[in-house]
Amino acid sequence: MQVPPERLTEMIGQLPPGYRTVLNLFVYEQRPHKEIALQLGIKENTSSSIFFRAKRMLAKMITEYQTKQSV
Repeated sequence: MQVPPERLTEMIGQLPPGYRTVLNLFVYEQRPHKEIALQLGIKENTSSSIFFRAKRMLAKMITEYQTKQSV
């Protein structure tokens, strides 16, 4: 089941601010983790792990949404 774009935007908005920032910079602005790290004053590995956690959190929200919709 597809998640409507407006609902996906809401889910992204529910992420912690740091997670949301890294996700937006990496996915939407297509910036590499090295550049994100420089911009945010963090390590490149930190940017990568924040992105991983953001994806995992977003995937959980999507799964919960899909489960509720199929009931």
